[in-house]
Amino acid sequence: MTQAYWEGPSAPERLALLRQAKSIAIVGASDKPSRASYFVATYLQSSTRDKVYFVNPVVKEILGQPTYASLADLPESPDIVDVFRKHDDLPGVLDSMW
Repeated sequence: MTQAYWEGPSAPERLALLRQAKSIAIVGASDKPSRASYFVATYLQSSTRDKVYFVNPVVKEILGQPTYASLADLPESPDIVDVFRKHDDLPGVLDSMW
């Protein structure tokens, strides 16, 4: 049995992809200042012109913006998805993208 091998984009290609992105979704966004996702949300909100979406099925608003229950509920497909969930939840997050 052999392990599949995938070679991702080079560092310059990754940088180009990041620079081309115009929207970011934070899955597991929190309204609690002690959480890493809150810090990332405040940073992105204050430092980018990109559209930032917060995904959290429990909280209605974060940093003055409405939240969405899932990625499927977003008004557009985000260019970047930043996931702040435990690894066991990742398959469900991926399933909600399609």
